Amino acid sequence: MYRVRTLNLYRGPFEQINLTHLSHNIANPIGFSYSRIESNRLLDDLSKRGRIDEARHMFDKMPCRDKFAWNTMIAAYANSGRLTEANLLFHETPLKSSITWSSLISGYCKYGCEIEAFELYWQMQFEGQKPNTYTLGSVIRLCSTMGFRQRGEQIHGYAIKTRLDGDVFVVTGLVDMYAKCESILEAEYLFEIVADSKNHATWTAMLTGYSRNGDGFKAIECFRDMRTEGVESNQFTFPSILTACGAISARDFGVQRVLENMEINDVISWNAMIVGFVREGFEEEALSLFHEMHARNMKINDYTYPSVLNCFVSVKDIQKAKSVHCLIVKTGFGAYKLVNNALVDMYAKQGKLDYAFMVFDQMPDKDVISWTSLVTGYSYNGSYEDAIKLFCDMRIAGVCPDQIALASVLSACAELTVMEFGQQVHATIIRSGLESSLSVDNSLLTMYAKCGGIEDANHVFDSMETRNVISWTALIVGYAKNGRGKDSLQFYDQMTATGTKPDFITFIGLLFACSHTGLVEEGRQYFGSMDNVYGIKPGPEHYACMIDLLGRSGKLAEAKELLNQML
Repeated sequence: MYRVRTLNLYRGPFEQINLTHLSHNIANPIGFSYSRIESNRLLDDLSKRGRIDEARHMFDKMPCRDKFAWNTMIAAYANSGRLTEANLLFHETPLKSSITWSSLISGYCKYGCEIEAFELYWQMQFEGQKPNTYTLGSVIRLCSTMGFRQRGEQIHGYAIKTRLDGDVFVVTGLVDMYAKCESILEAEYLFEIVADSKNHATWTAMLTGYSRNGDGFKAIECFRDMRTEGVESNQFTFPSILTACGAISARDFGVQRVLENMEINDVISWNAMIVGFVREGFEEEALSLFHEMHARNMKINDYTYPSVLNCFVSVKDIQKAKSVHCLIVKTGFGAYKLVNNALVDMYAKQGKLDYAFMVFDQMPDKDVISWTSLVTGYSYNGSYEDAIKLFCDMRIAGVCPDQIALASVLSACAELTVMEFGQQVHATIIRSGLESSLSVDNSLLTMYAKCGGIEDANHVFDSMETRNVISWTALIVGYAKNGRGKDSLQFYDQMTATGTKPDFITFIGLLFACSHTGLVEEGRQYFGSMDNVYGIKPGPEHYACMIDLLGRSGKLAEAKELLNQML
C-alpha cells in the first residue's frame, strides 16, 4: 500500500503543475512514474527549498540520472555547506561538466575552504575543463576575502586569455579583490573599462573600495555618479557611503542623500539603513530615518523597532525611548518577543532596571535572550544580588544560560565575593558541556582571584586556550591583593614576554603589589613606564598606590611632591 501526497511545483510566478509524489519509490508497481523532466523539476524544487535529504532520497530512487540531476544534487549539498557529501557525489558522477566543477568550487569558496577550492580549480583545468564566468567569479571572490592578490592576478590573467574579462560578474569580483588588496588604481581601471555594463554590484564594489581605502570624497563622487546613471542603491551600498561620510565628517551629506534616494517605501531597505546608521555610530540619523518612515505612513515591522531601540543605548534619552515604547504598544507590537527583548535590553543598558523588569515580567514567552539581557543589566548596574537571584530563576525555568549570562553572573559573584556560588556556576558549565569562551574564562579567573581562590584562578588560567590582557591582569591583581606581590611582578614579566601589552588596570595591580612588598624602585619604574613606554596617563588610583608606597617606605617628601603633581 503506497501513500500518495501532492506537491505544487512552480515553473514560474503564474504557472504551476501538480505532481503525484510516492513516498517510497519514484516508480511504483502499478505503473505510475515520473518522466525524466518531471523528476528533474521536482528534484530542483526540493533542493531550492532546502529539503536536501528529501532531494537525495528521490535522487537515489531515480532509475536514470542525467547531467542535470547530478549537478542539481551536488550544488544542493555545496550551497548548504554539506561539502563532504558534495565531494563524494562529485567523485561518483560519471557526467562531470564545467557546471559540476563550478558548483563544488563555489561551495568551497562560500564556506572558506580556500585550499580545497584552489586545488579543485587547478585540477579542473588540468583535466581539460574550462572554467566559466561563475567559476572565475567564485575563486576571485575567495581571493578577495582572503587577501590573495597574487592568485587573484593569476586568475585575472586567465580571464584575459579566455576573453572572459569583460563579463560583469568577473569584473565585479576583480574590482572588489583589487580594492580589498589596496590596489585601488587597478580597481578603478577595471571599473572604467566596463562602462556600459556596470550593475549595482559593480558600483557598490567600487564605492566600497574607495571607502575601505579611506578616500571618502571619491566614494561620495562614485555614489553621485551611480545615481546619475540611474542605478538603484540598495542595503549593501548604504553602509559604505555612511562610512565615507563618517570619514570626512559629512554626516549631513549622508542623511540628505539617503532620504533623497529612498524613493521606494520598502521597509526592508529602510531597516537596513537604520541598522547601518546605528552600526556606524549615527544614532540621531537612525532616529531621523525612523521618523521619516512614520511620516511616509510605512508599514513598520518587528525588525524595525529593535534597531531603533538600540539607538537609545548611546543617545540616553529616556523620554524618547518611552515614546517609542508607547508607539510599540499602540501599533500592536507589544506581544512580539523580538521587540520585547530589545526593550528589556535597552532599559537595562540605560540603568532603568524597574522598567526592564516590568517588560520582562509581562512577557508570556521568554527565551535565553530575555533572561540574559536582564541578568547582564543587573550585574552591569551593580545589582549583583538581583543578578544572581534571576540567574537561579533562569535555571529553575529550564533555560540554559549562554556565555553572556554566565560571564555576567560570575562577575556578580566576584563583586560580592561569594566563591561558593561561583563554584556552582563553574560546575554547571562543566556538567552541561557548555562551550566556554574567553569572556567566561576571564570572568571565572577574576571571580576566583577576587574571592581569594588564587590557586583555582591559576588553574583556570593554565587551562585557557587563548588569553588576553584581561586574563593576565586578573592574576596580576589577584596575586597582589592576596599578599603575593613578588608573584604578581613575575607574572607581569611573563605577560610582557608573550608580547601582551599592559593596560590601565594592570598597573594598578603592579603598583599595589609594590606598595605592599616595599619595592620602591620597582614601583617608580612601573609608574614611569606607564606614560613613557605605553602611553597610559596615570590616574588617581595609580597616584594613590605610589603615594602609599612612598609613605610606607618613609619617603614623605617625595610622597608629598607626587600628591601635589596629582592635584
